[in-house]
Amino acid sequence: MRKVLALFLLSLLLLVLTGCPKRPLVPPVDQARLDAEEAIASASKAIDAAWEVGADVTIAESLLEEARSAFAEGDYPTATSKAWEAEASANAAREAALAKAEAEEEEEEIAEEEVVEEAPRVYVVGTWERDRDCLWNIAKKTRFYGDPWKWKRIYRANRDKIEDPDLIYPGQRLSIP
Repeated sequence: MRKVLALFLLSLLLLVLTGCPKRPLVPPVDQARLDAEEAIASASKAIDAAWEVGADVTIAESLLEEARSAFAEGDYPTATSKAWEAEASANAAREAALAKAEAEEEEEEIAEEEVVEEAPRVYVVGTWERDRDCLWNIAKKTRFYGDPWKWKRIYRANRDKIEDPDLIYPGQRLSIP
C-alpha cells in the first residue's frame, strides 16, 4: 500500500511540475513581421474604403508605400507605424468625404425646398368619388410633393380656406407651396 501511495504522489508531483503543454512562443522578429503584415493589410482596406466614397487618398497611399518599402527592407517597426499612419489618414479622408457629401446633399434639399416655396401652384379640389381628393392624396401626387406625409404644408398654406384638414370641398382652390 505504501508503494502505491508513493507511486501516486510521485506521478502527481511529475504532473504538477510538467504542467500542460504550452503553445510554442513566436520569436520577436517573426511577431514584428506578422504585426507589420496585419497593419499593412488593414491600411490597404481603409484606403480602398476611402477611395470608394471619393476621398482623396494620395497621402495615405504614399504612407502605405513607405510602409511596404520598410517591410521589404526588414524594418518591421517602421513598417507597422507607417501603416498605422496610412490607415489613420485614409479614415480621416473618408470621414471628410462623407461629411462633404452629406453637406452637399443638405444644400440641394434646401435649394429644392426654396424653389418649391417660391413658386406656389393652385390646385382645384375634385370630388371624392371621381378624384379621391384629400390633402394626403394631393400631397402624394408626383407633380406636387410625391410624399403624402407633406400634406401639412398644404394645410398650413391654406389655413384661411380650410377650417378642418379632414374636410375639403370640391371646387375649392388650394395654393400648393
